[in-house]
Amino acid sequence: MKKNLTFMNYIKGYKEWRLYESVDNKKIAVLFDGTSSAGKSYTAKELNAVPFYEATDPNQWVVIDSDHFSGVNNEGEERRLKLDTPDIADWAKGKEFGIVSGLYDGKDVPKNPYEDEYIEGTDPRLWYMAQEYKTGPWKKVIFDDIGNDILKYVPEINHKILIHSPIYIMLGNVGERNKSKDEDHHRDPTVPLDQYLEKYEATTSKPDESIGDPTTEITKSGLKTLLMDKIVDTYPDYNEEYIDNFIDKLGVRNEDSKYWIKVKDGYMKDGEVLYTVGSDQMTYIDKIKDHINN
Repeated sequence: MKKNLTFMNYIKGYKEWRLYESVDNKKIAVLFDGTSSAGKSYTAKELNAVPFYEATDPNQWVVIDSDHFSGVNNEGEERRLKLDTPDIADWAKGKEFGIVSGLYDGKDVPKNPYEDEYIEGTDPRLWYMAQEYKTGPWKKVIFDDIGNDILKYVPEINHKILIHSPIYIMLGNVGERNKSKDEDHHRDPTVPLDQYLEKYEATTSKPDESIGDPTTEITKSGLKTLLMDKIVDTYPDYNEEYIDNFIDKLGVRNEDSKYWIKVKDGYMKDGEVLYTVGSDQMTYIDKIKDHINN
């Protein structure tokens, strides 16, 4: 067993070296980790960042988002295919992420020179995000994602920031998105709520702002009223049972207790810093700007 573990550690280290050794060390990389509709895109706009494919200056801030590489027969697929080798691009077109070709057997699967770089169990889009960062001309990059697994592909990220929006703000953002005429920007409200459960939990002790949100007090009845209004009364596909399950999984169980939200133990990676969005949005924006600039 020890030999196998040693070998796996060697392979992991090799993959990280392979990714790292080709990156221009003058680049600045920032991770905005957070649920959908937490405010990551808004924060990037406040830094005057644009999607990398719209950038005209390699020295401006650009955003590389997992959504930029989503879907088939669309622009997201075209961006992926540009980063695949020609044989893999032909194989992957219209059906598959080329980087996962190494997981398949068969005479119709071409050899992929990069297949050892895919980390099994991670979102394949992360490899494309990392590859765009490595091979693109961009000097200042913001990775916008719903998790922090991009660190497995780009371990040298300079600033790792977890952006937390209280539930009432997050659902308000979802509501605003869903008013848009562009349906690609619409969000099922349960998507960010399910992502929220992966990162956060309720606590009866007011947390320090470095690990939680000490400013937003929660009660079981207040949270249920909010969720019933924002979800059940607005989206007929959901019912009270979903709300009750969410509240229970979050850890809000006692009717008479006051709760706050904290990051789950072990979620944040080394060096990752939490910033909570408040009603005064510019306060947290300024803190993030100072964090990155200083």
